[in-house]
Amino acid sequence: MRIDTRVHHDVVIIQPKERLTVETDAQFTEMIRTLLEAGSRRLVLNLVDVPYIDSDGLAAIVQAYTATRRRGGDLKLLHLRDRTRQLLSVTKLLTVFEAYDTEDEVARSFDANSDALFSTPAVCS
Repeated sequence: MRIDTRVHHDVVIIQPKERLTVETDAQFTEMIRTLLEAGSRRLVLNLVDVPYIDSDGLAAIVQAYTATRRRGGDLKLLHLRDRTRQLLSVTKLLTVFEAYDTEDEVARSFDANSDALFSTPAVCS
């Protein structure tokens, strides 16, 4: 499986270039592990070039999300195809993942989340 990665602002955009299935999920999982071990914490999975996701591919995405969150980061989705959006909706995962239509929107969402964390006053009793 070919997976392109690049940085937009301080966000790593991960862009698989084919189906995410039982045949390719191990490569995807390895890429996520490598990025996390290198210190990346703001990840975006761009699914524009992924025509099909099977249950193993979906499990790999959930595992990537969980691994990223455990390390204090976040993984968000970009450019969902109709079929992928429907799959995530049926499985109720669209309520877990944040999904965006543009790179600028997703990059701003990370900054908005950081601002919310640091601008909320602490309540001490």
